[in-house]
Amino acid sequence: MLERENEWPIGPDGLPTRSAARVILLTENNMVLLIRGHDFNAPSASWWFTVGGGQEPNETVQQTAIRECFEETGYRLQEKDLEGPVIYRNSKFFFADRTRRQIEHFFIARVPEFSLSTQRWTRDENQVLDEMRWFPIESLTAVLDDRPIYPQLLPTLLKEWSINGWDGQCVKIEE
Repeated sequence: MLERENEWPIGPDGLPTRSAARVILLTENNMVLLIRGHDFNAPSASWWFTVGGGQEPNETVQQTAIRECFEETGYRLQEKDLEGPVIYRNSKFFFADRTRRQIEHFFIARVPEFSLSTQRWTRDENQVLDEMRWFPIESLTAVLDDRPIYPQLLPTLLKEWSINGWDGQCVKIEE
């Protein structure tokens, strides 16, 4: 039997570990969609991140990205809308009273700017997600002065990709 903690299987290093997919939603006007959230045990500390979440059994990371985008924003993507993965991130962080590991695959999806809706958020998401907002890519450095963005390299990568486009290389990040 697989040992689990809060739906996260215990990895080889003893940490609750899960695979996830994230979507960097970009508009033609160089806007990016970010969500601000917090740990329900420490609501005064929050951070920004992209749409996405845990991979379900028998799901590809592309299917996870599409499902999570719809669940969190109401916007329905198709697999052909995804570029990448553009980032592979192995992240170790403290959340819900425990150090955890999340293995993430990030995709870019170019979309029109759409109205945001939180009506599909689950009860758990409503407890830890605070807001969802479009940001001009150029202003992300100012956002970092207020609250961190994860992955930390995201603002730099987005600026580069907005100028030169994605070069087809998957950036590997350990945080």
